Order: sequence, then C-alpha cells, then structure tokens
Amino acid sequence: MGTSKQKLPTAEQRQAVCDLMHEAFVELRYLPEEQAHDLAYAFHNLPKTMYGRGHWNIEGERGRFMRYQTKYKTNLGFDHVVAFDAIFNISTS
Repeated sequence: MGTSKQKLPTAEQRQAVCDLMHEAFVELRYLPEEQAHDLAYAFHNLPKTMYGRGHWNIEGERGRFMRYQTKYKTNLGFDHVVAFDAIFNISTS
C-alpha cells in the first residue's frame, strides 16, 4: 500500500504507540551510546507521522524497529516489533 493511501492510526492505536515510546524512553537510560542513538532513530518519526505530519507508512515504521532489533539482538530490553505488531494487528506467520 502506498504511503499516501494508508489510513492513519486510530486514537486507540496512537495511545498504544505513546506507551511504546514511553518504553523506549525508559530503555534509553540504560543503553550504550550508539545503541541509544539507534533506538532514538527508530522512533523519531512516530510522534509526527502518526498524526499525519509527514508520510505515515506502517511498513517503514516497522522496518526501523526490525533493523534496530536485528543489530542489537543480543542486548534487547523490550521487543518493540512484537508490541508494534500487536498495536497494528500485524501477523508474521
């Protein structure tokens, strides 16, 4: 689905994304510098795009979390991909 045709998250989904961002902010306090930078990068567009500023693209947002988790698979505190998938009913099976 193209970025211009994707529906924006519902109010309930936006609230859940805010909870997900909260988890990331807590985790940032305990991460080494490069990993903290990469986690911040994975989240930095969400506050604007989920409200329609910029281009909301669910695959792009999820892809940033996947890249982060692949890079740091041995030092993950929270599974952002599983949480994101639950919010947006994404099935990976």
